[in-house]
Amino acid sequence: MRYIVGCLAAGLMFPGALAAQDIPPYVPVNPVLASRSPLYAQPYLPTRSGWHLRAVMDYSNAVEVDESPDTRFYTFDAEVLETDFWLTHDLSSHAFVIGDLPLRGGYNGFLDGFLNWYHKVIGLPVPARETDPHNTFIWNFTLPGPTNITRSAPRTFLGDARVGGGLRFGGLELLGMVTLPTTTTGEDGWGRKVVSSSLAASGELLHTSRWLVDAEVTAGWTPTTGALAAYQRSVFAGGFLSARWRFAGEQALYSTFWTQSDNWQNTGWDALDTPEVTMDFGALLRLKRNWPEVQVGATEDLIPKGPAVDIGFKFGLRW
Repeated sequence: MRYIVGCLAAGLMFPGALAAQDIPPYVPVNPVLASRSPLYAQPYLPTRSGWHLRAVMDYSNAVEVDESPDTRFYTFDAEVLETDFWLTHDLSSHAFVIGDLPLRGGYNGFLDGFLNWYHKVIGLPVPARETDPHNTFIWNFTLPGPTNITRSAPRTFLGDARVGGGLRFGGLELLGMVTLPTTTTGEDGWGRKVVSSSLAASGELLHTSRWLVDAEVTAGWTPTTGALAAYQRSVFAGGFLSARWRFAGEQALYSTFWTQSDNWQNTGWDALDTPEVTMDFGALLRLKRNWPEVQVGATEDLIPKGPAVDIGFKFGLRW
């Protein structure tokens, strides 16, 4: 936590000029996605002079339990930290560079009891959460072979860094990214362990004084690796539709609907073998002129249905 606070404080050294409005990026939280696909949602980045920092922290509670008729079992029960420190710099009005230093974590957690109560209140109980031990990290794969893999909680660590560059063509943007195997934990499943790459094309569908609407299509590649290589896909595709509505002054609401293709194959589990659809939403607030923009929000898995990454709580700052 001291590391996070220190990095956020360091961002105050960057220029505090009033920033152009944009839509925050969304990075998938679930490690079965994040440890394979290099894809993420990067809305259009407007032209801005100087260096600029954005920090976004997401803390999510997950419970995924899946089984198939041939005695295959999958369980992921954990709380997951995802923090990204984004640094961008324009080389010209048409070209820019971008980098991401990620901080990640997996923990026993503390939210299971509260979320059980919450789901009962709204009438949507999650049986898997009620049967699994509360606030206990579980990540197990049971596959034919037999292949039995049990993973441990990694605590807090540095994740796979991203570096890349982009070109602007009016309201269109082309972005190429390389993801580096910089993960510092020794636990499997939290990093790619190989170099991966992606290419994205995004554009502003609408840009008025109050509304921004962006869309993107993207594709990426990650070589297969590790004990589960036979079940891994190496080519990925995704896209998003996002919007920002400025409802008063510089205060705004935002939402991003993100989808990506399945990252795994032939496991027999819908939680791994089906595409993912996630909604990222919240508010973007500037509490005082020349202060950093504050992002508060949440993420929610829409597909696959059933036990999944439950709601994630998000907080961010942009300079």
